Amino acid sequence: MPSTHDRAHVVFRCQAGHDHELCVTVPRGVPLELRCPPEQAQGFGSGGGCLVPVDLQERVERELRESFQESKRRGFVLIEG
Repeated sequence: MPSTHDRAHVVFRCQAGHDHELCVTVPRGVPLELRCPPEQAQGFGSGGGCLVPVDLQERVERELRESFQESKRRGFVLIEG
């Protein structure tokens, strides 16, 4: 059975309080409500002085497991730094 990888719409709230919209590929299916639009670029850019955690993908996967319904309600996966 082939594995499914989808791009999750993530908002990373850094310690400075900035919200950064990201597209993070996760090794599982993601519902339509939480997927990045096809035209959104993969990953993230630098800037703003905020450091993206090196374990971002793992944190997104954990948030999807532990707070799936809340993420669906928001329309994105929230990761706070």
